[in-house]
Amino acid sequence: MCRMRNWTLFGQASMQNFDVIIIGGGFLGLSTAYQLSKMGVKTLLLEAGDIGGGTSASCSGRAQTCEGHLDPLNIQIIRDGLARHETLEEELGARYDWRKIGLFLLIRSEELWQRWQERSAILTPAGIPTEVVDRVALQKAEPNMNTSHLLGAAYSVEGMLDPLKFSLAYANAAQRQGAVILGRSKVTGFEVKNHQITAVKTKNTVYRAEKVAVMAGAWTSKVTRMAGVSVPVHFTHAEALVTERIPPMIYNNVELADFYETIHGKAKAVAIGVHPQLNGTLDISEAVTTTDQLHKGVSAWGVTSISKELVRLYPSLEKVRIVRTWGRPTSFTPDEEPLIGWVPGIDNLFVGTSLVITITTVPLLSEWMALMIQGKQSPVSMDEYSPTRFAVPAL
Repeated sequence: MCRMRNWTLFGQASMQNFDVIIIGGGFLGLSTAYQLSKMGVKTLLLEAGDIGGGTSASCSGRAQTCEGHLDPLNIQIIRDGLARHETLEEELGARYDWRKIGLFLLIRSEELWQRWQERSAILTPAGIPTEVVDRVALQKAEPNMNTSHLLGAAYSVEGMLDPLKFSLAYANAAQRQGAVILGRSKVTGFEVKNHQITAVKTKNTVYRAEKVAVMAGAWTSKVTRMAGVSVPVHFTHAEALVTERIPPMIYNNVELADFYETIHGKAKAVAIGVHPQLNGTLDISEAVTTTDQLHKGVSAWGVTSISKELVRLYPSLEKVRIVRTWGRPTSFTPDEEPLIGWVPGIDNLFVGTSLVITITTVPLLSEWMALMIQGKQSPVSMDEYSPTRFAVPAL
């Protein structure tokens, strides 16, 4: 069982000099702190808010499989990352409710039907079994779904977990390996000399390290600008909700096969997703807003729009009560590929953010990033994710 610790106080007075300082207490930051500490690297992690209070721990908990890009590297890290989860709870010494579940990606057009036929032909031989099923098969699997506007769905099996428990499992494991994990420790600035960060500043303390890794999701660019460089990390604002507990009536995860097309380039859009939880509630996502403001708020538009799409898909849920809502910024890069590697302009600044498929790949990528941060070679080159593919301007 994962228990909350006083992350604000733990280790604060013990030392101020580290080998690596990680900024950001989400999945990537916590998992990389664990991997670095396990390798004997003296590691400090600084999180502006509470550990487990950011975007990572607020997600639906899906370990996605078939929705990523089809390049060989992405397929490898999805396939191999998913396999790591089978033993990761034991490794971390904590349960985070890992399980497998079916996924239906709803198909609403002939063009999508053909596209997913083609994707299935690539994914299945590569070790990510995927098939396209017609409306009859979809209705049989999800008898309470309104399928009248659908042609069918792409089907695969993915993972599910509790994202807060997952975050805390990594935080506790990192701490046991010797990492210092500090929540409510917002970075306020850097000392930079000769293209090197020499110190990281918080309100009350100055920390020093040989290397700095920013893994702050949507806040990444805001953090790196304090060191005089900008990275192309953008964001939208996503809202989701949770229902009261209901009797079992949804048996798989359900998403749109054209999720990205549904939200891309729109000021406001809803891409419905339905995810049954172990406690009998439903996690319902997501209303997306284009904004230049980083915040964690929710809107009347978001809640009502998600609810409308939910009832359209599952009419019998019309009277179900919503018990919780939340909003978080979600990051992306201009080419919608991850940003992983050293930042031009600051020799000891590493970034890791904006994974397209996050939970699935974290166990693998965190190990590879820990090696890269130490100046070692990762088992597979991740040069295609490097910030050098963009012109990173100095400020």
